[in-house]
Amino acid sequence: MKLGFTVRYTKMMPLIGAAVCFGVLPVAAETRTNAPARLPAQSATATNSALLEPEVPKSVFLIPTTPQQGKDPFYPNSTRLFASVVVTPATQPVVIRVELQLKALSGAPNHRLAIINNHTFEAGEEGEVVTNTGRARVRCLQINEDSAVVLVGGEQRILRLRPGI
Repeated sequence: MKLGFTVRYTKMMPLIGAAVCFGVLPVAAETRTNAPARLPAQSATATNSALLEPEVPKSVFLIPTTPQQGKDPFYPNSTRLFASVVVTPATQPVVIRVELQLKALSGAPNHRLAIINNHTFEAGEEGEVVTNTGRARVRCLQINEDSAVVLVGGEQRILRLRPGI
């Protein structure tokens, strides 16, 4: 029985193939033209606007300043977010007093060197020195016989070999 079913459809295959070919060929012949296809102006602008990508929204993260505004999702009982917000008045900036010490002066009179906090400077040189509050940027402006004029943190200072003399 299966053999007869297969034979019947096998004999019809050439007939189905011919019908498809004759049905498709006239449609293909109708669409083929020598002139290039032109799109109307309205459809061209419509396709250009469709190609534009939508703007991606930016994420905004706000750190809560009070427990009513929110809490840390990983540590819900923590209050560190609220303690870190410190409001400082907009007054003069805090100036940290840097302790500088002129240790020694050396060199020829036309090329003097000054040792400030164990760092050697010549006139016009700038560098970092280690102080009691950390590192500080120092610029040596002038070196005299017994003193050095430096600029640190926008403040000009005169450092002497022996303080008070």
